[in-house]
Amino acid sequence: MSVAAGLLLYAALVSWWGPHVLTKITTRGINPLLGVTAWLTAIVGVLVAWGAAVIVLALDAADALSSSVIGTMCLEFLGHVGQIDMARPVAATIAITLIATSLALSLVFGLRILRTLRTLRTTSHEHAMAARVVGRPTRWRDVFVVNADQAAAYCVSGRPRAIVVTSAALASLEDDQLAAVLSHEYAHLTGRHHQLLMALRAAAAGLPSLPLLAAGPDAVSRLLEMNADDRAARRHGRHPLLCGMAALVGRPTVPAAALGAANNAVLDRAARLAAPATAGVRWRDRVTLGTAIGLTVAVPLFTGVLCHH
Repeated sequence: MSVAAGLLLYAALVSWWGPHVLTKITTRGINPLLGVTAWLTAIVGVLVAWGAAVIVLALDAADALSSSVIGTMCLEFLGHVGQIDMARPVAATIAITLIATSLALSLVFGLRILRTLRTLRTTSHEHAMAARVVGRPTRWRDVFVVNADQAAAYCVSGRPRAIVVTSAALASLEDDQLAAVLSHEYAHLTGRHHQLLMALRAAAAGLPSLPLLAAGPDAVSRLLEMNADDRAARRHGRHPLLCGMAALVGRPTVPAAALGAANNAVLDRAARLAAPATAGVRWRDRVTLGTAIGLTVAVPLFTGVLCHH
């Protein structure tokens, strides 16, 4: 088996089985940032493996096309260790078709990803600007109050960015609860969570048939919410944050590009805050996630060394 075949097999297995494994080991969000790293490592690993396999196949095809040996074409990428005789015109046709198909598919997927990413960025920036125009500025940096009958708080990235708090939320939240909710939103903005999710959503739109990419945005979004919870709870305490989340659960739907304190997996996050994991459980989770990340990186490298010829 050649390097290309090993990379394709790795990418296929991680693409289809990876979501099941990653969901199982990250769903509790014990170490949310490490969980995000596990998902991103798998996603980047699959994309790099697919791209590397295509490049290797294209180079093999180009080598066959330019080879001075008439009537042969190496098919080692299919596991065949010898050579299959064929007329040079047939070999040239196969080589050109392989190269053209690979380039065309890469171009189509790449353009689709870039188009989706541009749309998401534009939508987010427009919403942030609209919030600044319509909302009332506050004493908090980048926070604007918008008149609405339902309590809501969320943030959107942009140039400049904005945290939107409805008038109903401002009236219903105590000072410490509001401070915890705003800290949660600031954690999203300073952590550049929006940009990360935009990239994942664009990749999922570009390659929707891959289960790993399809599951990635929701799973990572959930973990990023938990990470923002942890940062807010460390600064303001778990109780104010829990009360603030409870007050915002019934708010209206926020824009797809927004991230909010009560936007995703609220019950799981509330249970997690109310009963945090013990130190022993956190360490076991770190070992599990670290092992998964290590294997995700090591397997394709080992495949390249083992199958190198």
